[in-house]
Formats: sequence, structure tokens, C-alpha cells
Amino acid sequence: MPYRDEETSVFWIETDQELADAVSTWEECVGLDTEFIRTDTFYPIPGLYQVASGAEIFLLDPLTIENWQPFADYLQDDTKVKVMHACQEDLELINHHLGINPVNIFDTQFANAFVATNYSLSYANLARRLVDVELEKQETRSNWLQRPLTEEQMIYAADDVLHLVPMYEALCDALDQCGRAGWFEQDMSTRGVYAEPDPSAYYAQVKRAWQLSQRELARLQALCRWRENAARHYDQPRNRIVWDDHLMALALENQVSSETLQRLLPKNIGKRYGQALLDAHAKGNEAPLPDLLAKPLTPGQTARVKALRAVASDHASHLGFATELLARRKDVEQCLRSYLASAELSEHFQGWRDGILGDQFRQILSS
Repeated sequence: MPYRDEETSVFWIETDQELADAVSTWEECVGLDTEFIRTDTFYPIPGLYQVASGAEIFLLDPLTIENWQPFADYLQDDTKVKVMHACQEDLELINHHLGINPVNIFDTQFANAFVATNYSLSYANLARRLVDVELEKQETRSNWLQRPLTEEQMIYAADDVLHLVPMYEALCDALDQCGRAGWFEQDMSTRGVYAEPDPSAYYAQVKRAWQLSQRELARLQALCRWRENAARHYDQPRNRIVWDDHLMALALENQVSSETLQRLLPKNIGKRYGQALLDAHAKGNEAPLPDLLAKPLTPGQTARVKALRAVASDHASHLGFATELLARRKDVEQCLRSYLASAELSEHFQGWRDGILGDQFRQILSS
């Protein structure tokens, strides 16, 4: 059903046939966005897909459409450009909901970081800068699962994709003019792909896990792996299952029993998940020993990170793009750790970054 004004038509798509018909009309380059809810669940719940093709906008209803294959086929067609803004949460939603990874993604927020000093510019601010458009106040707290959507939600949803293709065209011109299109494409080849995290890897993120012995780490890894899988199975946030601190406390125990659980865990957690936690702890006691986690940097190493970041920041400032592309602390720290382990720069600082920073980074790192 047409919705908006004389210049732009907005269509509400709620059946399989309407979706198939709509996709067949889409151009080679479209704007794409999603709206979702993620309050009490592990996975995002899709509330709406928005697609802008030429002067037409399509709002796709995940609550009624069942056959998503035409949409999935379009998203996986590498001859079609899908323009998004800050795409990573949207890609996670699409991966979980449709079981696919879209290809040929162009992220306007990320592209802008290569031609301007803002790393995380909002969609509204970027639209103002690139296409001179003032957007309505955002529906940041909307319930996208309600039906029917309000008129304000419909306007917001349409505006969220309406300007993406013009912004893409402006950014492509800017990237070409400064010779950075190849840099952006290198980074988008990994940034534009979502991979669900390995349940066995979460333990390394737990606060103070680096202080643990190898056997304690093995127990923590087993406990975290169980919790990750449980959170996904029950579709609940991790902390609704059991807190990191509780898993850490259990990992420090050489042996655990029902009495241990009563002492260390809230009553309801021990009652619901007690046997599963006992089993995970036992598996951790029998598992192969993992490597120790990296300790915090020494004062000397911290000083080298500071020197590396200063060099990177100077280059970013001179080149007129976002400092975060070269000098984010976690990236530079990882580069230092990589060099200490292998005398090689980390993967992040290879490719186009090596041509800018490689010699100076190696000189600082080898000193």
C-alpha cells in the first residue's frame, strides 16, 4: 500500500507473494536497514526490514512473511550493492533470522571514517553532512513488534533508508578522489561478514580471567561454554542464566558439590542449573589445559603502546581521516602482543596500514 508523499512511495509488504513481487523490482543498489527488539533475549527479534530502491521504499513485516527466499537470494547476490549504516548489529540479526550472510555490503558510517575525522557519525548527522537533509526525531525506544506501527514509526523507518543510496554515491566519489576506496574495501571484506562467536572462546573475556592457572582456566572455559550454549538454547541474556562472577567463583574451586553451589550461587540458579554446572565443572577438570591468558602490559610495554598510538594519530590527522582507523588502543595493544610473540605486525596492521605505519611501528617495537 502506498504511504508517503508525491516524491517517495512506501509499500507495506506482509505476504510471501508481495515480497517476491517487490524483490523482482529492486534496482542494482538499494538501501537496507532493520529494526529489532533485544531486551530480554539472547538473539535480536526482527521487527521490520526496510529497503529503499530508487524512489520506492519497502517495509517488510517479519511477523507475517514466511518465505524469505527471494529476499535472501537478493542479499546474497554479489552483483547487487546493499548500502547500510553501522551494519554489524543488522548483519547479526539477518544471520540469525535468515541464516545467511549478505554480500557486497557498503557501510556508510564506516566509509565516512576514511574521508572525514568522525569514526561513528550517526545516520542523521551523516545525512545532514552529505545530502543536506534534516531528519525527524528518532524513534529510539519504539516497540517494533507492535501492529499496526504508528505513523511516526512508519516515517522514521522510511527515512532510515531513504537517503542511503545518495549517501553511498557521495561517499564513493569521496573515496575515489582521495584514493582510499581500496583501503575501505579491504576492511569491509571482514567487517561486512558476521560470524557467531565460538562458545568456547567467551571465557577469555571474563574479568580477571588472566589471573587463573591453566586448570582454573579449563574449568572456566567449560563453565562459560555451557552458559553460552544455554543462553542460546533458552534465548536469554547471559546474566539471566548465571553471572560471570559466579562462574569465576566456581572455576576457582578444585571440586564442587551441591553444598558448594548453595554457598556460591543464588538459590534459584543452583536449583535450576545445578546439575548442569556440576557437569561442566567436572568436564573442566578433565579437559586439556589451555594456554594462559595474556597478562596486563608492563609499564615499558604500555609506554611503547603510547608511542605507537601517537605515531598512528599523527598520520591519521595528517591524512584527514578518523584516528580510530589507525590508533584504537585495543588494536595497537594486539599489534604489540603479536610482535612480541612472532616479530610480525598483527593482521590488522598489515595490508594498507602497513604502507603507512609499518616502518615506524617496527622501529618502535624492535627497540
